[in-house]
Amino acid sequence: MNSPAGGPKATVERYLRAIADRDAPTVIQLLADDVEFWIAGDHPVCGTWKGRDAVVGGFLLPLGELFDPQAGYTIEVRSMIAEGGQVAVECLSRSTTKANVPYENRIVSVYTVKDGQITRMHEYFDTAYFTKTLAAR
Repeated sequence: MNSPAGGPKATVERYLRAIADRDAPTVIQLLADDVEFWIAGDHPVCGTWKGRDAVVGGFLLPLGELFDPQAGYTIEVRSMIAEGGQVAVECLSRSTTKANVPYENRIVSVYTVKDGQITRMHEYFDTAYFTKTLAAR
């Protein structure tokens, strides 16, 4: 697979747009078969997932189920730094929980991109706030 125009940074931008738009086909397309996600914390959606199916079924879908499907979901990128195949993103994530509680959390994610697909993602955020507003429900 050839690298898309814009390289790794463009791949991560597409991924974040697809997450915000709840565009599952694009999200899946941008994840490598052997992708690995690691999420910090001690809550229901923390841990390590290896492989596209595990990332989607074990992390992305359970995370999405915590939010109101009718509410908007925005990812406001505050900064993005790319070097080689590494992309670091600082963003502000906003939505509404299923319990109708506003959610707003700052997130820092570090992606590795190869051949236009995400192969690795590590994510850091305020896990106490996350647990209080989402995981505790």
